[in-house]
Formats: sequence, C-alpha cells, structure tokens
Amino acid sequence: MINKFKQWFKGECSGWKTPEVLWIGFCVVSTVWISLVLKDTLIGILAAVTGILYTLLAGKGKISCYFFGIVNVLFYGWISFTQQLYGEVMLNWGWYLPMMFVGWVTWKQNLGQEQIIRKTTLPLKSKLLYFLCSLAGIVIYALILQKMEDSQPWVDSATTILSITAMILTVKRCSDQWLLWTAVNLLSIWMWYKAYQLTGGSVAVLAMWGLALANGIIFYIQWNRDIKKCQKEPISQ
Repeated sequence: MINKFKQWFKGECSGWKTPEVLWIGFCVVSTVWISLVLKDTLIGILAAVTGILYTLLAGKGKISCYFFGIVNVLFYGWISFTQQLYGEVMLNWGWYLPMMFVGWVTWKQNLGQEQIIRKTTLPLKSKLLYFLCSLAGIVIYALILQKMEDSQPWVDSATTILSITAMILTVKRCSDQWLLWTAVNLLSIWMWYKAYQLTGGSVAVLAMWGLALANGIIFYIQWNRDIKKCQKEPISQ
C-alpha cells in the first residue's frame, strides 16, 4: 500500500517544468497574501487556495486535482450559502462533489505518460449541441432562482449551467472545457465583486476567480497544442 502511494505521488510530481512550479507558487502566495491583508476568513482562504490548486493540477492533467477539488467545493459551497448565491450552493454540493469522484475514476482509466491524462476535443456538431442546451438551461434556471429570491439570478444561473457543462467536458478530457471555464470565470468575477461591494464577500474567492481566468486561457492554448502534437482524433458523441 505504501509503495503504491509512493509510486503514485512520484508520478504526480513528475513532468513539471520550472516555470509551471513558479507559477503555482505565485498563485498560492499572492492569494494568501491578499486575503491576509484584507482580513479574509480562514474558510475563504482555504476555498481559494484549494480552488487554485485544483485548476492548476487539472490544467496539467494530473488526477490529484480531484482531491483539492473535493475540499474546494465543500468550503466554496458554504461561502456561497452565506452570500445567498443558492445556484452556486446547489452547483457545488449537488453537482461538483459527486462529479469529482466520477472524474477521478474516468481520468484514472485514461492516463498516459508521466501520469498525465490523454486529452481530446469535440467535433463541431457536438459544440453546437452543448451551446444550445446550455443556453436553454440558463434561461430556465434563472427563472427558478428568481422565485427563490436569489441575489443575482441571471449571473448565478449562467455560472451554474455553464459550469455543469464545463464539468462534463472536464470529465471527458475535452480541451473545449477551458473556453467554458473562461466564460464562467468572467461571470464569477463580476458576481463576487458585486457580493464584495454589497456585503463584503470573500476577497480570497474573488482573487481565486481572477487567477482561474488567466489559467483557463493558458490551458486552452496548451491543451490544443498537446492534442495537435499527439495527433488525437475528435471524440465521437
């Protein structure tokens, strides 16, 4: 058991370049520093740091991302509840949490060299289908959140529905996920900025989304470059 863990841990630590390690250090340290200066809560800091680590490890294609993802959704869901962002609560506790375990199993079955997942992309017809379904979902869910007196129903709905779609593509190992995560990150920055203005919401979470935005753009370019390099065929839907 111990030997298996050592082998797994060694694989998770392999394949990293010096700039990638420095970037991880910068993201974590800057988030903690900003949070301490602005006197954020411990839960807010933990949610932000684990969220950043999840994104960075997922971008690298490392299965260990799901450990940090599980911790992140638990803390982030609670913070969202305190800010009356009920769409975010249901998204994290009702969707992300079980999907973390699904993702762990799926990625484990598709590991390549240096314990990095084999990446894929969607064909054009599937891109269109996901877009139309997401659009319909945003409208329907926003109307539901309005009835629940959500503080930001349309933004909350958009981040929730797009995140559901993006998480499906994450489990499928599709590079297209990063485009959706970029949209989610932009909307989340706006949503948490408003929450910070109105009620002093977690600045650590706001910083987390800002860094996630930069990481999403970087990983979209990187994943597509890796796919072309490996000459992968688009997945069939």
